[in-house]
Amino acid sequence: MRYILLATASLLLASPALAQTQPQTGPFPLNSVTDRVHSGPQAGDLRNSIQALQQALTELQQLQLQTKQAHWNVSGTLFYALHELLQEHYEGVAKYADEVAERLQSVGVSSDGRANTIIRTSRIPEFPGGFVDDGKVIQWFAQYYRVTSDELGQGIKATNDTDPTTGNLLQEVQHAIDKYQWQMRAMIQSTPTDPNTGADLNNGRTLAPAGTPSAPIN
Repeated sequence: MRYILLATASLLLASPALAQTQPQTGPFPLNSVTDRVHSGPQAGDLRNSIQALQQALTELQQLQLQTKQAHWNVSGTLFYALHELLQEHYEGVAKYADEVAERLQSVGVSSDGRANTIIRTSRIPEFPGGFVDDGKVIQWFAQYYRVTSDELGQGIKATNDTDPTTGNLLQEVQHAIDKYQWQMRAMIQSTPTDPNTGADLNNGRTLAPAGTPSAPIN
């Protein structure tokens, strides 16, 4: 038995293909690489692609959960409009999450969609519990769609040279997220004829621009 174990260890060390199946190091240590021939970055370095795609997948899954939470619990004058809009956003985010996960598989890497991974690595917090005012819903999503878009932008820059196919996919996802962010912020966007401060949706109190220190979300 001792000789069999030694021989197996020697084989693993001598075979780059088998060694690839070991977990990757870094923020996402459990994305394993297949030992089968696969497509992927021409340079052969998967680190940027793994980081960009897995981070995008994590944030999209987090948005799926929080979008559905808001869809169920939004309350106020804009209940129905936001209820319907959030369902559209949920379906769009779910579609792109699937495409990002499939891109990971295409470059020979496992996708990690477990709840523990989302909790540990997502930069988007949980949406508040209970019934949530429509103005707060708009403010929350305007802020965290922007956070997601910024992260996608970082992934695009990191992969454009080594893995342009992944970069193109992330651009497509960013395009959708930017659209969703616009659809939220447009509801409280000032115009020459109406300041649209959001006060009419927030018990007479102005909704500060999302992301500013005076804009509490909870």
